[in-house]
Amino acid sequence: KPFVLAELAARIEALLRRPVDVRETILRVGSLEIDLIGGTGRRGARDLDLLPRELKLLAYLMRRPGQVVTRTLLFEEVWNYRFTPKSNLIDVHVGRLRRKLEAVGEPPLIHNVRGIGFTLAPDD
Repeated sequence: KPFVLAELAARIEALLRRPVDVRETILRVGSLEIDLIGGTGRRGARDLDLLPRELKLLAYLMRRPGQVVTRTLLFEEVWNYRFTPKSNLIDVHVGRLRRKLEAVGEPPLIHNVRGIGFTLAPDD
């Protein structure tokens, strides 16, 4: 079907103005920052030495600041389990992550929600 060149140019310009749905590669919540591509993290001026699973767990929580995330969701999204194993796997990883995130005198970022899961609260 024939078209007018000006109409084609207008359509292309409209497409270019649309926001691109690109997942962020650097996540920030309060003083906490992680680089998903580089696999690095920082809290304030302090570098964090994060293992790949810890980075994935932290990224999942950082994409939902202030929201309660259930253990079942963490098993499904971070570990790719489609069932809830009877283990303390998540508690061990969260405990390890807390020790890396919280230096002496710094407020805690990850909080337990008893019987449900965890929430990440910004520190500022």
